[in-house]
Amino acid sequence: MLTIFTTPKAFRGHFAIIQENAIASWCKLRPKCQIVLIGNEYKTAQIAEKYGISHMTAVKTNKFGTPLLPDIFKNAYKVANFNKFAYVNCDVILMSDFTDSIKQIKLHRFFLTGRRWNLDVKSKLEFKNGWQGKLKSRVSKEGRLDRYGANDYFVFTPKIDFEMPDFAVGRTAWDNWLVYKARYLKIPVIDATDVIWALHQKHDYSHAGGYQQVWHGPESQRNQELAKDRRKFFNVKDANYILTKNGLKKPKVTFPSLVRKIETAPVLSPKITPFIYPIIFSIKMFKFIRDKQKLFCEKNKIVKDENSTSQ
Repeated sequence: MLTIFTTPKAFRGHFAIIQENAIASWCKLRPKCQIVLIGNEYKTAQIAEKYGISHMTAVKTNKFGTPLLPDIFKNAYKVANFNKFAYVNCDVILMSDFTDSIKQIKLHRFFLTGRRWNLDVKSKLEFKNGWQGKLKSRVSKEGRLDRYGANDYFVFTPKIDFEMPDFAVGRTAWDNWLVYKARYLKIPVIDATDVIWALHQKHDYSHAGGYQQVWHGPESQRNQELAKDRRKFFNVKDANYILTKNGLKKPKVTFPSLVRKIETAPVLSPKITPFIYPIIFSIKMFKFIRDKQKLFCEKNKIVKDENSTSQ
């Protein structure tokens, strides 16, 4: 049904626990999926052998030794048994709703993603009968749905040449750029947050020198340079469809969504750029004036309420 591919970090310490949890959950998916580990980090080969899954050792890296995403995708395409692909970060637990949701989609081409749930997981999980219900109950109590730009899985069909720059995996910008690129290629983008519980197991950033290094270091800066334009940082709010239990539906048209469409129009359709900027400016001015009027009205209401109380 599906080829899942990923690039693990070294299987050491806490990362060994959460990555094996994720891979073990993928092996439980039905219909059975092809799973491909790409890279040669510590103990990756042993984990691939343990779970009977594919392993490709060769992958291009930058000068810091971080795998480059174009080569990750290229390698996955070479060995894929299926024409549906899922890049999933190797710390994300998936459940049956993942494959069930994908089966609902009848579009010939699509690009599906969604927000993740964050959960503290410190120990190895047991994937026995009823594990999904217990885990979802735990997430409901302890977990938190992350921000709109926190997308850790991307499902798409068929093999798509995203013409991706040499983004370093795990160093910001590339995931949001990928959503933009799907929209630019006119591939329907689907937000599956409502139906897929993608459980991101929280971790530190010791594998890459700490939080500051990952989010603001030279690799992160390089990724943002390669993206070129912050208007290309798309997320699920830019989806063409929302996936629900009853199938696909169009997002509601709101004032913020309309503003967003106009703001991103120049990067999605560069030819209309000269015509769109006056509209963007007009809408921003309208929004500025509306917000000022709203603030003025609220202040007047407070003053009237205080005067009424004093009388």
